Amino acid sequence: MKALPHPLRVALLISLVVLLALALLAGPAMAKKKKKKKKKGQEEPPPVGEVVIGKWTCYGPPDFAAMSDGKRRTARGEALDYLQRFVTGKVMEGFAIDGDEDLTYFETAFLGRPSLIDTWLAENFARCQAVAKGKTKPSEYLAYLSGIGREFERGQCYKPLDYEYHNYLDIQSGWQFRIHVCAGDKILIETTGEDNGKFTIEDTGKVKNNKYITSVGDPDIPEAGDKGLAGDMPHGAVLLRYEAEDGSYTRYHAIGYSMPFEAPEHGFISFAINDTTYFNNAFHDGRGGIDFMAIDVYPAVTEEGAGAP
Repeated sequence: MKALPHPLRVALLISLVVLLALALLAGPAMAKKKKKKKKKGQEEPPPVGEVVIGKWTCYGPPDFAAMSDGKRRTARGEALDYLQRFVTGKVMEGFAIDGDEDLTYFETAFLGRPSLIDTWLAENFARCQAVAKGKTKPSEYLAYLSGIGREFERGQCYKPLDYEYHNYLDIQSGWQFRIHVCAGDKILIETTGEDNGKFTIEDTGKVKNNKYITSVGDPDIPEAGDKGLAGDMPHGAVLLRYEAEDGSYTRYHAIGYSMPFEAPEHGFISFAINDTTYFNNAFHDGRGGIDFMAIDVYPAVTEEGAGAP
């Protein structure tokens, strides 16, 4: 290969020197760009996730609105994990919701409706920050957390009685079953009739000497008084007890053979014999066929025809 003419060689060398110089100048310029400092007065981005503020570990909310559905579900799960650890004392020693009921309401609210986290997490972070900076007492923050579950759950009902329920009542025991109902639930309750549902509440040991009654109760004792769970109802009658979910009141009903019922509020229904001395209760035993007391609960008949027959 022939050598390049001298003028061309000089031009090529000059070009290489220029390119090398430009590259050397570009390096520091890029480095300066990367090391560019934040302008004075520019705000730090808000913290996301677990962040230590003083002696407290709080949780900064992410921008849920900007996330895809998949990322939002993941972010909610991470926040829920923190919250469950936080309210059970696993994040801050000695700081935990005290009381199973308050904790249950808290967990039910957020596990049942995770979307609540999207907006509430920012409120919680602000309150946690306030405690960490000494602006709020820890006891005030804990009281807030202990009550927020009830606040969110007020008016919610996840277990309506929209299904059939069948069971056998033990006449030698007190209140049984405790079924959840929602406000406005309409049901029909039926008990075993007189053909197969006879029993005594004073067993003498001899069938012929016993006085047998049915779910209607003893017609000779229309008010049980101290002998019954509900003193103003027949002795031995099958009772329904309704308890308001918040524990504010209780009501009793004598079912008889059949009774419609509408739940006034969210609550629980239970069943029992209107008696207090269960040890001497016994079903009628005739020729080897022992009677029984069934409790059958049906949702009310709807316009579509569903429910009790």
